[in-house]
Parts: sequence; C-alpha cells; structure tokens
Amino acid sequence: MKRDMDLIRRIVLATAELPHGEVLNGLPEVDQETFATHVVWLSEANLVVAVAALDSGSYATFANVQRLTWTGCDFADAVVNDTLWNKAKDKVIKPGMSFTFDLLKEWLKAEIAQGFPTLR
Repeated sequence: MKRDMDLIRRIVLATAELPHGEVLNGLPEVDQETFATHVVWLSEANLVVAVAALDSGSYATFANVQRLTWTGCDFADAVVNDTLWNKAKDKVIKPGMSFTFDLLKEWLKAEIAQGFPTLR
C-alpha cells in the first residue's frame, strides 16, 4: 500500500476537529485496513497519538487516533487551506514524482511565509 496524501490530510483535519476526549476510528468511504495503516504512518511521523491493532504480519487492522501532536497541529494548520493544498499537490506531490514528507512540510511552510509580507 502506498501513502495517500489526501487521506493523510483528511485524517489530520478530522482529528483537529475532534471534541476533547473523543477518538477518530475511521472515515466514511475508507476501509478499515487503509485507515489503520495510514494512522500507523501518521503515528510514526509523530503527527498523531494513536492506538493500533496489528495482525501477525504487522499490518494494521484497526486504529484510533486520540489527538494530534504539536507537529500534527502545525501540519493541520499548513494543510487546512484547500487552495494551498491543491497547489502543493500540483507542485510537490505530483503523480510519478518522488518527494519526502519533510520536503512537503518545508514547501508548505515556505508558501505560508510568502503570504505574510512582514516575513519577507
């Protein structure tokens, strides 16, 4: 399975909207294995605090997201704007193009900084 950056964005933004004390254990139209695998990756990237159940082959079969981390909050703030996200998909996450998650985060930060005249 490959990372689906749109799904990662959806999970992060849905988690940002959770009321205190609630968990995210799925998304509409996303099968549980795909959701759980992406939650594990988000946890490994230190964007979320989550609990996951793994099968014997170390694949995630169930996961719930408890909250965003500080880094996850920063990422949510960076990807909340649809226009900026679509630009990121066009410039950084192009199909067939290699990128790293850190490169995406740095690009988003730079784009946001350009929008603030006092930061130039």
